[in-house]
Parts: sequence; C-alpha cells; structure tokens
Amino acid sequence: MLNAKDIREKTIALSCNSGAGHLAPSLSCVEILTTLFRDFLSYNTNDAKDNSRDRLIFSKGHGAYAYYVILNELGFLPKGELDNFYNGSSIKGCLTQNLDYMIEASTGSLGHGLPISVGIAQAFKMQNKTQKVVCIVGDGEMQEGSNFEALALAYRFKLDNLLLIVDANNLQAMDRVSDVGLDNDRLSKVLNAYTDNFSRVGGHNEDELRKKMDKFFNSNNSSLSILVCDTVKGKGVRVCEDSIAHHFRCPTQDGYRLGCDDE
Repeated sequence: MLNAKDIREKTIALSCNSGAGHLAPSLSCVEILTTLFRDFLSYNTNDAKDNSRDRLIFSKGHGAYAYYVILNELGFLPKGELDNFYNGSSIKGCLTQNLDYMIEASTGSLGHGLPISVGIAQAFKMQNKTQKVVCIVGDGEMQEGSNFEALALAYRFKLDNLLLIVDANNLQAMDRVSDVGLDNDRLSKVLNAYTDNFSRVGGHNEDELRKKMDKFFNSNNSSLSILVCDTVKGKGVRVCEDSIAHHFRCPTQDGYRLGCDDE
C-alpha cells in the first residue's frame, strides 16, 4: 500500500541520486498524489491502457518526481527508468505522454493540463462513460488565462466528473504568487465562483484530503469540483522548504546529504 512518508523519501532520493532540480515542486504534492492513487483513482495495474481507468492529468508536469515514484511503486513505470533518470531514461524533467506508463499527457508547459482535462471530461459525458477526471495544477499556473477559459467551459457543460486540485504552495518559478498575481485567499474566492463544490484543505493532511476527495468520487455533484490544497513547497527537506531559490535546485548543491541530514 502506498505510504506518503515512503513516497517522500524515495522522491528525495530520486532527485539527490540524479541531480535533478525540480525537487521542491515535487514534494508539495506528495500527500495529494498518494491519497488519490491509494484511495480513489480507478486503474488496472495489469493494463495501463485499460479504457475503464480514471484519468489523472498532472498539469504542473515539472514537479513530477513523486508521480514517477508512485507509478513505479504501482508497477507502471520500470525501475530502470528511475535508476537512469537524467542519464538516458525515457522519462524527462517534465512529463512526456507515455500511455504504457499511464502518463496521460505531456505537461509542464503550464496552462495546458486543465483544458486537456475539460476535453476528456466532456468526451466521457458525451459517451455516457462514468470515469472521473482529475487535474492537478500549481497555484502559479493559475495565472494562465487558458485555465479560466477552461473553467468557464467546465461550468457551462456541468462537468461533474471533473476535479481540479490546486497545489497551493504560495511559490512559483522565481517569486511568490502574491508578488506576481493573486494570493491564494483571493484566488480561492475567484475559483469558488466557478463551482458549487469548492473546498480548501491542508494539502499534507491525508484525513482532510480523503474527506473532500470522497465527496467528489462517491457523491452526486452538480458541477465540477475544485479543491485548493495549502501546501509547503519543498516539504521534507529543510533547505528547500518555502524557498524561492529551490524551484529548480537539487539540495545536494547546498551540502544536503541523503540519509544524513534532517528531512
């Protein structure tokens, strides 16, 4: 069974062993991803392309290291891909679609994942399919206008099979979101206008996450659902936590020693 502590440790190791830089944005969504895959998403571990699977579109595709670790734990992503990450592996620093690994879309060019998700969710409804669609975005990513065009369509089409999760860690590539666009309190007020099913929770509290996700997956909803998750960028590595400088910086560059320093 997936365990968030274990996923976090393996995500840190993936970065430190490879020198890959996008560790901090990968650590803020560990509990979100773990809870989704362990408790809610429907998929077939024997067939990554099973047509009955739910779809997860991980739009903040630069922060995908924990996602890779979970796909490996579930048997979708071969261990060799992790062992050779940044050294010949087919998986990249940003997500590249590979349906054999259940990587549903190429993302990391921000503002693309939610429009893709809206299209998939609408297609499912047109075909009378019952699968769910979950899209994970960053709070800085919500400055992209394409997201709000997609939200307007999701509201219009009453996409009750779509869950938007915002990883609200208060930071983006080179600054705080509040110094570039909307702070997350204001962003939450804006997002609340697009749905009858808005919630805001602690993004590292798995009990809170389960409660709100359960409402989406197991209740009748009247519109799309939006879940804003307050998180800490870099959570688990002290030098990276809430640090503007560590959006793309491996902590070994600061003298961090895997298995020796506090996490």
